[in-house]
Amino acid sequence: MKHYQLHPEWQMDLPEEFEKRKEDEHLIFWKPGMTILTTVFAYSGEGQRKTLLANLRARAEAEKLETVEDQTGDLVLFGYMQPEQIQPGHQRLALHAFTTARYGCLQTSFYLDQQSDLREALLIWKSVQHITPPAEE
Repeated sequence: MKHYQLHPEWQMDLPEEFEKRKEDEHLIFWKPGMTILTTVFAYSGEGQRKTLLANLRARAEAEKLETVEDQTGDLVLFGYMQPEQIQPGHQRLALHAFTTARYGCLQTSFYLDQQSDLREALLIWKSVQHITPPAEE
């Protein structure tokens, strides 16, 4: 596994075979069959985190998407799986995974050519860590 500092407050571990590049504010990792797009955004506190999670849950419910939800310490994880038609006869699975902290979120979108790679995507998502910056004195 290789440790990546995605942002001053966010870290993630990935298997060695992933390549990476930066596009605008996104870090993108890929290997044959799997692409991962990461996006970091901030909000002003717990109220906005709750609103974000409520909106994500409502969207997933409205579209009847399978969801994954967990809590690790202060982090609330919410994700949904969405099949995507790439071209006629070719479909991929997208897992849109949100790791929410009190003042920010890491969105990690996994694009999988094979559904059998879902387990690996979930393990990568679970490796995400949030580092709280030290309080200013």
